[in-house]
Order: sequence, then C-alpha cells, then structure tokens
Amino acid sequence: MPVPWTRTAAVTTAAIAVTACGAAASASPAHDADASVVDATVITEVAPSGLKVTAIAVEYDRVLRLGGTGVDVDAFDVEVDLGAGGIAPLVGERTVTAAYTSGSPDITGKQRAGRYVILELDEDDAAATASYVNWSTTITHYYDLTGGYTVAQVGDIVSPRITVEAQPGNVVANSDVANLLIDEYASGTLATDAGPVLDYRYYTPETNGQKKGKKYPLVVSLHGFGESGSNNFSQLAGNQISTVFASDERQLTDPAYVLSPQADPFDGTKGAWWAPQMQEAVVDLVEDFIASHPDVDTSRVYLTGLSMGSYGSWAILGEHSDLFAGAVVVCGGGVADVEAAAAELADLPIWAVHSEDDFVVDYYADGSDFRVFEAFEAAGTPVVWTEWSGLLADDAQEALAKAAVKEARHTGSAHLFTTIESGTTPIFSHLSWIPTYSNDVILDWLFDQDQDR
Repeated sequence: MPVPWTRTAAVTTAAIAVTACGAAASASPAHDADASVVDATVITEVAPSGLKVTAIAVEYDRVLRLGGTGVDVDAFDVEVDLGAGGIAPLVGERTVTAAYTSGSPDITGKQRAGRYVILELDEDDAAATASYVNWSTTITHYYDLTGGYTVAQVGDIVSPRITVEAQPGNVVANSDVANLLIDEYASGTLATDAGPVLDYRYYTPETNGQKKGKKYPLVVSLHGFGESGSNNFSQLAGNQISTVFASDERQLTDPAYVLSPQADPFDGTKGAWWAPQMQEAVVDLVEDFIASHPDVDTSRVYLTGLSMGSYGSWAILGEHSDLFAGAVVVCGGGVADVEAAAAELADLPIWAVHSEDDFVVDYYADGSDFRVFEAFEAAGTPVVWTEWSGLLADDAQEALAKAAVKEARHTGSAHLFTTIESGTTPIFSHLSWIPTYSNDVILDWLFDQDQDR
C-alpha cells in the first residue's frame, strides 16, 4: 500500500517559525544520497508472441517520496546476460520506456511513494524475450531469469522533495522473477482413469462481491507442440491461448475458470494431444475439475486448441460434443473422417482460424479444419466464411469479426471460418493464433455460447 508523505507537527512548527523570522526557505530539494539500490525483480508478461520481460522493479533500502515528479528513464542502465551453460545466449541492453516509484514490484503506470522504482521496458527489444526454441525438437525453453538482469542507477533522481544521487558503481542483479498473471494460476496433477498422469494449471475467478450461488464458465485450453514438456509452465507462457482468458480485462467482462493441462510427447506414459489416451485424459480432467468445483456452469464449458491442441480438440469434440458449449480451434487438422465430424458437430458452435499459407499444418490437407467446414457446408450446415489480413490493426480485425458474427446471427449459423490471408500472419505463417487470441470479438462470441439457450 502506498505510504503517504507527511510532516510531523514539530517539523511544521519549526518551518513556520523560520519563515516568520524572515529566513529564506531553501529552493533546493533535500538530498537523500544514502538511499541505495539493494535488489531487483524481473517482471514478465505473456505477449501474443510469447513470454517477455516487460519491466524490472528496482528496490531501494528506504521509501522514496517524489510526489508527482516522474523518474527520468535515462537514470538507469539495464543489461541482460542469459544463457550460460550451453543455453542459447541472450546478451544485450534493455530500453527503459517509463519509470516511476511504487509500493510493490508491479506494473501500475502510476507514481506512488514506495521502496521500488518500476522500469517499464520496450518489449520490441532484441533481448526482451524470455524463451528460445530448440529447433531440433521445436520445443520452446525458458531462460532462468534469476540473476540474468543487472541494473544500475546512473543518473540522479530529482524531485522538489528529494534527490537520490546517482550510484553507477552499485550494480545489482535481480534475485527474483514475477510472472504476471501466470503466478496467479494454481498447479495440479491428476492420475486419470485413461492412464496418463496430467499436470495442469488453473485460474480461479475472483468471487468477491459476487452473489451467492453464481456460476462461472470454464475454458479448457490445449497448447501446441512447442509448449509440450513436464514443466507445467510452458502451456501458459508460450502464447496467449490460456492467459488471455485470465486477463483482468477479460475477467472483468467474463469471469471464468481457465484449465490448461500439459502434454508430453516425449513421455511414453503420456503423449501428444492426438493420442487417444491423452484425449480421454483431458475429458477425465474436465469432469474431475467440474466435480470438485460446483460453481462451474456446466452449460458454458468451452474448448480451445491450437496446432497440436487443435488436433486433440477436434477428436474430443467429436466424441464428447455434449460436454462443451462452443469451441475455437486454430490451425487445426487431423480429422480422420470430415463427413462424420460434420454430422456429429452440426449443432456445436465452432469458430476456426487458419492461415492459408501455413507450412506446418497445411490449410488444404485432408482432415484440416478447412476441409471439415467444407463438409459442414456440403451437408447443408450454414457456414460464415471470412478472410482478412493478420497484419491489420486490432480494431480493423475486430470490425471484420463483428460483421461475421452479425452474418452468423442473420443466417442462423453456428460455424464461422476465418482465413488469414497468405503472407499476413505475424512472424511466420503457422502463428495464426496471434490474431485469433488478440481478437476480443472472437472471444466474446465464444462466451456467448450457452447450451441452455
């Protein structure tokens, strides 16, 4: 909690006395040359393209009270040195874009008295990433960020109240890491009836102030191959498939549980999401979670999967369509019988997104989500087809998505398919999940689905 700036009665009285005697009050700020940097905490956030270090909280040995005066961004140097021991090296400087005092190591954007100076960092810096890909396996790995960042106050912090003098020789390495939002997820492990032991993370909505007996939707997310493993972390950090549903903005409008298990194709007792035993394990997990959380709204359970996770999603939806109220699948495939899938899922709302030039999961391949939607239409199930550039501004993409939702309501269609135009997917053509989970309209549409309606 911010500490207010106050004067004691004695100091106030003395100040009045001096003024009354005609002494000129000093116009210079009080110096606090003894305020020293003692520690730092690296702060990460899940960006659309993955986990990034977006701030560092610099801790002092006393509270800094600067009033409304901001902190000069040039007063600090931030350096990165990660990757010892054979890990992909990451060395560089970080650009400070904003600086302010705070009572806690958190990104607030507001100046408050406290022991911390928050340095917001440019997420477009080359050294901003917190991960790297082992291209021999295509698995994403995460740097051990502890001690990997160093910070020094190289310029004075000046305000009308105090001056904290530069201390360029006092270079401090971070002793802690705060993963915003990810750290709010709890961890769990379930030995499923299907056989695999599933590690999972889950987010619980804030219930304070909610009326008694309120029910909450449940979003189940299935990650891609790159987020596989046994760390019970990558499925949250790799992209926004899970965290976008747990964000403050989304929880404000759609408070919901978010359930995110992790697959491990390299573990013979588990497997990838396209393995039948893993699909059944997911169903076991969802049913167990619902049983242990009676405030889950069973009429509003949603499934979303990308890449490998979309393979699992299609199979799970085909076998357990009655469990879910709707789904968003991204760059999907692996459907063995598209006609059978189209018949089974004719009434289940599904929005699919796929880049036309995806070179990992072929848009036109047999069993792709595009082929399933063709089968929907061939069977007489109405489909709303849309196509746009994944490089358009977010508001432009959302306007096009709104038009699609409007058309779906007009035609009575529960199935929407969006093609990301060739050459317009951010970073490279497989990453159609970037424009998908950045599109609030697609997520709004998902939360509108309700089996009881």
